[in-house]
Amino acid sequence: MVVRARLMRRLGALLHGLCHLSGSALELASRPRRAALFDRGGRYFVRRGAHRWALWLYRRAAALDGGNRRIWYHRAAAAVRGSDLEEAALCYRVLARLDPHNPRAQCRLAGVYELVGAPRSALDVCRRALERAPDSPCLHRQLGRLLFNTGAVHSALRSLQRAADLSPSHCDTHYCIGLAMRQAGKLPEARSALRKALALRSDDPKLYYALGLCCPPNGDIDEPVALLLRGLAQERLDAGLDPPSYSPPPG
Repeated sequence: MVVRARLMRRLGALLHGLCHLSGSALELASRPRRAALFDRGGRYFVRRGAHRWALWLYRRAAALDGGNRRIWYHRAAAAVRGSDLEEAALCYRVLARLDPHNPRAQCRLAGVYELVGAPRSALDVCRRALERAPDSPCLHRQLGRLLFNTGAVHSALRSLQRAADLSPSHCDTHYCIGLAMRQAGKLPEARSALRKALALRSDDPKLYYALGLCCPPNGDIDEPVALLLRGLAQERLDAGLDPPSYSPPPG
């Protein structure tokens, strides 16, 4: 770890020096080419978990080539990974202007607003974006999820069902529908949605947990307990541990 930290500091100092060399090849290169160099450097630091250095390089890249959407996406992703949500929101606002017809930036901007505690702003972003892209499953799914988290379950279900109609093979959409159906007291519909999600992603512990909680309390505990333990087993397997075992109680 000490050697790695020293290496990162030296590499950072080298890149910092490159930025200020006068008369060098870097100085003489075109602005987009220099921006591409900083962008590559940012990706290098992101892969090594040094998000502060990555953001510094991405800022340099964006200053040189501010219309390059890829740089802004990379900068936003590094900001999210580094928990700099204000910078992430700034990046996605820029992307929303640069790429107004691409719903991905709008969805992510809404997600960042939710993380910083501004759900109304997140909802406004989704609704405005849906006026331009009414058939975007990502926007309908994000709007439904936001509505569910604010307690508007029935409105959330309408948006989520629309997302499922537009993109029936998206696991998270069916998962959110299952949660909303359970909240609305519609357990058969909740189980149906969660089984669809499991068919698409059978190794996700949270899907087993959610399905187990939707099983009716009719005295037969085997199915919900087995599902909950299946989720726990998957978590333990992912962590390299032995899965738990369960045997039904004797009759």
